[in-house]
Amino acid sequence: MARIRKGAAKPVPQFLEDDPSTGYLPGRPWPTVRYGLATLLVSALLVFAIEWIVRGDFFGTVDFFLQPFKPGWTTIIVFTLVLVGLDAVLGRSHQSLMIVAPLTLALAFVGHQKSHYLGDPLYPTDFLYARQIMALMPLLVRERPWTAVMLAAAIVGGLALLVYGWRTWRRRVPILSRKGRLARLALAVPLLAFFVSIMDYATFSWTRDRLQIIPIMWDQKENYASNGFALAFAMNVPMAHVSAPPGYSQKAMDAIQRSDVAASVPEEKPDIVVVMSESFWDPTRLPGVSIKPDPIPTVRALRSGSMFSPEFGGMTANIEFEALTGFSNAFLPAGSIPYQQYVRTPTPSLATFLKSEGYR
Repeated sequence: MARIRKGAAKPVPQFLEDDPSTGYLPGRPWPTVRYGLATLLVSALLVFAIEWIVRGDFFGTVDFFLQPFKPGWTTIIVFTLVLVGLDAVLGRSHQSLMIVAPLTLALAFVGHQKSHYLGDPLYPTDFLYARQIMALMPLLVRERPWTAVMLAAAIVGGLALLVYGWRTWRRRVPILSRKGRLARLALAVPLLAFFVSIMDYATFSWTRDRLQIIPIMWDQKENYASNGFALAFAMNVPMAHVSAPPGYSQKAMDAIQRSDVAASVPEEKPDIVVVMSESFWDPTRLPGVSIKPDPIPTVRALRSGSMFSPEFGGMTANIEFEALTGFSNAFLPAGSIPYQQYVRTPTPSLATFLKSEGYR
């Protein structure tokens, strides 16, 4: 018979449920209730911390959760379901917090820094610029060496602490039974799938509306302020992908008829002046409206043709994008801002063409 030395580690219970030594007996609902309440409380604290970091305002964060027309509590429920589902996958209670908490808190910190320095919230498409961020690291090290050292030490220390906590938790916390893991998955997966299905901002959802999740894709600052960092960030994920329109292919583009007559170009290149005014428009275009005298007689005498603006009351950067590139925003997701989300390489435009022709 093998002898156990004094001080040797005791074997870890293999199942959290159906084990009298842990108190998780099949007929007792209290452990399940305790686990659910603990997960709900942890989710609330985590969501509060995320919003506090992003907003940088404690009382503003409290106000976000107290207002009945803000989806703060909806966010807490979603985080609770995510933690429950990941616990089932990982096999131990509350271990998912070691993945979700560092990841979301880090995103919140980055979001706060971007908002502070650039005045814009963090978008999922920002991570497509990871190369540029890495290219700036040598400049950071050269300009602020101690900041770089402290940042590196914080990252290494944080990762070491996370690994230690992960291994300790897996040694000391019993494994969930198969029945317990299936029960958690049966609860979390359908509800999360339903939640994802109603998050298409391009369509109306009665359930989403009742949950006080109102997509404000045309004003992203208000979108993040009203819906909270986590939900607004999630709603922007589909914008990272743009699908090709039906029938688009290289063969279809080559089949387009092109004029054989080249446009005549004057020997002396003219000066080109482009004026874009947000507030300028022709009020006489309104149906049933007659204005005397003509408010813009000079412009009317000089102009040729009309332009249809794709935006009204804001989003003028998209109008500039169409005017300068000739590309349409019609094929992009609603609320997209090409300059922020899609222009990542040199793009042909009126500016680059005129520069190639010698204009300055």
